[in-house]
Amino acid sequence: MTRDRRRSAYNRFVRRPPGGALLCLVAGLLTAANSAAAAEPAPGEDSSPTEASANDCGGFPFLDWTADTQQSGATALRSQRCGGSYRDPLADLDTSRDPALEDIEATAERSELEGEIVRFFGGLEARQGYRVIRAAEGEYNRATGTGSLLGEVEIREPGVLLRGATGSVDTNSGEARLTANQFVLHEQHIRGGADLVVRRGDGIIELDDGYFSYCPPMNDGWMLQAEELELNIEEGVGIAKQARIELQGTPVLYTPYLRFPLDDRRKSGFLWPEITDDSNGGLDIATPYYFNLAPNYDATLTPRYIMDRGLLTELELRHLSREAGYWQVGGAWISGDDQYREDVPGEDGDRWLSTIEQRGLFNKRWRTNIDFTKTSDDEYFNDIGTTSLELKQSTHLLQSGQVDYLGDNWLTTLRLEEFQTIARDVQRDQYSKLPQLSLRRTAAAQTFSPNLLWQSDYAYFDHNDEPTGHRLYNEIGANYPMQWIWGFLTPTAKYRQLNYNLDEDVIFDGAPDDAPDVGAPMLSLDGGLFFERNTGWGLQTLEPRVYYLWSDFEEQEGLPSFDTTELTFTYSQLFRETRFSGNDRIDDSNQVSVGLTSRLIDPDSGREKLAASIGQIYYFDDRRVNVGAIGPEDTEGSSAIAAELAISPSEQWEFRSAWLWNTDENEIDQSTFQAGWRGDGGAIVNLGYSYRRNRTLINDGLDIDQLDFSTYYPFSKEWRVFLRSLYDLEENERVNDMAGIEYNSCCWRVRLVYQRYIDQNTNRAANQLVEYENATYIEFQLKGLAGIGTRVSELLEEFIRGYQDSDL
Repeated sequence: MTRDRRRSAYNRFVRRPPGGALLCLVAGLLTAANSAAAAEPAPGEDSSPTEASANDCGGFPFLDWTADTQQSGATALRSQRCGGSYRDPLADLDTSRDPALEDIEATAERSELEGEIVRFFGGLEARQGYRVIRAAEGEYNRATGTGSLLGEVEIREPGVLLRGATGSVDTNSGEARLTANQFVLHEQHIRGGADLVVRRGDGIIELDDGYFSYCPPMNDGWMLQAEELELNIEEGVGIAKQARIELQGTPVLYTPYLRFPLDDRRKSGFLWPEITDDSNGGLDIATPYYFNLAPNYDATLTPRYIMDRGLLTELELRHLSREAGYWQVGGAWISGDDQYREDVPGEDGDRWLSTIEQRGLFNKRWRTNIDFTKTSDDEYFNDIGTTSLELKQSTHLLQSGQVDYLGDNWLTTLRLEEFQTIARDVQRDQYSKLPQLSLRRTAAAQTFSPNLLWQSDYAYFDHNDEPTGHRLYNEIGANYPMQWIWGFLTPTAKYRQLNYNLDEDVIFDGAPDDAPDVGAPMLSLDGGLFFERNTGWGLQTLEPRVYYLWSDFEEQEGLPSFDTTELTFTYSQLFRETRFSGNDRIDDSNQVSVGLTSRLIDPDSGREKLAASIGQIYYFDDRRVNVGAIGPEDTEGSSAIAAELAISPSEQWEFRSAWLWNTDENEIDQSTFQAGWRGDGGAIVNLGYSYRRNRTLINDGLDIDQLDFSTYYPFSKEWRVFLRSLYDLEENERVNDMAGIEYNSCCWRVRLVYQRYIDQNTNRAANQLVEYENATYIEFQLKGLAGIGTRVSELLEEFIRGYQDSDL
């Protein structure tokens, strides 16, 4: 056999793909292994090094791990919590060009050519674009198209690192193998490995005895292992057989078969269960199954076992298309609710929930919206609630459909609307609007020019127990806005007309009438000035504002009140042209509002450090129009004094308060106070107080006098506590209490929360005995894999102002 041996300190050969050079043969393996490592579950036996500690050694350079925690941006918190991070030496390389199109460059301390076999010794390094291969030795057989790598094999790409003891490739079948493999996904903060990695010719990756974990090197807080693992990169799906999850080396979950996604593409399969225990139903376990039916529609089926009630099934369907917009249709069903049949004798216990949500925009002109929720009974949400369906409970469930036409200067709306009342203490059901048609001019106002104002609204109101009929409201007028750098002035003139066509007579103007009508003119003048000066604390402004409003009185006693109530009085109400919501009343006014606002602004950051406002309405005539069929005139000469104050002395502190001072009674009608502090590590402390005196004409309500405290506070790097307490000072009782604790490490997070709250159906105004409900929530998350339960996060975001959940 003839041997041709060349020796040099630097041997280099260049070859264009796909000619069979070693790097080309391994390129497929690198791409596949990259995606496999990115997959959520990748199992096997742990082949991690056995040093004492990553931090004690200053890191694991061979896995790109460094103990440096001085980072910034989104990964700073994760780096601090984990004691370090993965640093990718190729992170800044350009990845826009396919490396398969690049030349191959290989260097070694020594190389040999023996027939068709090329051998590399003394440290092989091969590069092709942004791909890099290193090994102690390498060999390539040009006749058979096979190659091998031996000793400290390392394959790199930006964002991924593969290490192994040996490797081999076959250019004929496309198969590649890597033994004793370890991999790192830098951005995903994931490491793993396997005894053997095989890339088949069809592109599917197989791993024998594999594992992966989010935990840093030498920390086996959790690990997913499997005897067999198959990764289909093209489909984005992974399959694990004989898989188990271990916590601190102890198996806690075993499954003979597990299907999971490798990337962000949606895949069918089981989602992690929701587990709760509460006084309304006992232990509650929901196990959702997700169906990825097509790229633009899917479904979630959730069997849910409630210990005291039985088996409930929830189904949610979603669809998205350019032609139909976004649709979400859902429902739930339980047959023979055992607890409900016991609480409500005579009921069969069959209970259900149906929901429809739709949003669409077509041709940039037509906009559609559907919001429909209906339940079998008023107690459904209180007893059962939902897990997979995206709903928020209220006293009235909305059932509406709406179509808008967006013109250049006009907005036309057609709306159908009904409500289902589910609260016991609501005295009257809401009216249905079947239908409502409105037209409103939306052209932007032009300064120093007259602007047309137009609004028309037609609706038919239906109700089971109250008067019904048609209502037409028209409003037409003009304004002339004037603005300068030092102030503004806007005169406005309108005429408002109200016409009814009722299904039965009402007593209007002293006689029966089924078609009453009323109209009145309205004039207003709104003006304000802007002053500012530089002070030692920042830029200070002074903004006085005066608003005059006149509207003629027309008798309206006897008119129905379909959708109209009197607005809650606040500082912003000083400058509104009506004191009512809805269109059943044309209010009479002859008044002037005077307000003063001052702000203190940081000139460097633009942050508003202080804003204070105070104002009052002065009435020249009594207000004779009210919402009730019969009610006293408002004869007070002035409104309550309204004041607001917001102070933000730093990024950490914030104070807000508002008051209403009744000048006739010389007492506070309403006051609110909120203080908030934001500290390091996401710490939050909130303290709030609210008071509102009941001044309804029918004095069947209670004063509101409540104190609200909440906090989310980290007292170490891993441990956090959260509390919320809402206390009623008027009744001397707790309304809603929540307490919990969280352990959040680099690898995993666990939360335990207990909540105690007053039953929403308790009517305290009727001196009904207060009943309490309680619930216990557990949320367990394996970082980088999945979590069990999302209700705790939703609870914290609802009850602790400023809290935002994070997976880090």
